[in-house]
Amino acid sequence: MKGLLLKDFLVLTKQMKLFLILILIMSIAGGVSIASIAILLGAMLPMTAMAYDEQSKWNDLVVMMPYSKKNIVLCKYALGYLCMAGASIVFVVAQVIVSAIQPKDLSANLYMILFAILCGLLLIAINIPISFKYGVQKGRIVLIVFIGISVAAGSILKDVIPEIPTNMISMLPSMTILAALVLNVVSVLISLRIKQS
Repeated sequence: MKGLLLKDFLVLTKQMKLFLILILIMSIAGGVSIASIAILLGAMLPMTAMAYDEQSKWNDLVVMMPYSKKNIVLCKYALGYLCMAGASIVFVVAQVIVSAIQPKDLSANLYMILFAILCGLLLIAINIPISFKYGVQKGRIVLIVFIGISVAAGSILKDVIPEIPTNMISMLPSMTILAALVLNVVSVLISLRIKQS
């Protein structure tokens, strides 16, 4: 699987450079909402890699190579997780540095980033099986709809968080992690079934 991941990172080299520059700018100059977009961009990169695979007929070539269908599927999920993790780490480090210079409370920002990570994981869980089944073009339609819903939900959550009781807020991280794990496990199983059929 390392070889497949390396192939995807090499294919996405130009986008990755731009992606890293965008994350740095968004993390330092932008607010938490803009940083959330950077995390969602990380979740979209597997679809970009899949689009390149379709254009170059990679899906036909990989059948003749010593890669299992399981590794091909897991590689796309791993790519999304790694890109999202990278964006999140850059944002958190940038926010810690900025708050050291200009003190501010980071707790609300961290909850919004947690929400962005959940949206990114949901995006991966929904879009990768659809892209495997119907192709990247139809997957992009789902992506546009999902981003619209996520942006609306994020703006509502930003207003609602201060009104949520403290004991419920403390439960959000564990509920988010559990939901993300379950949805992604189900998504991987669906993708494996699609790829093997």
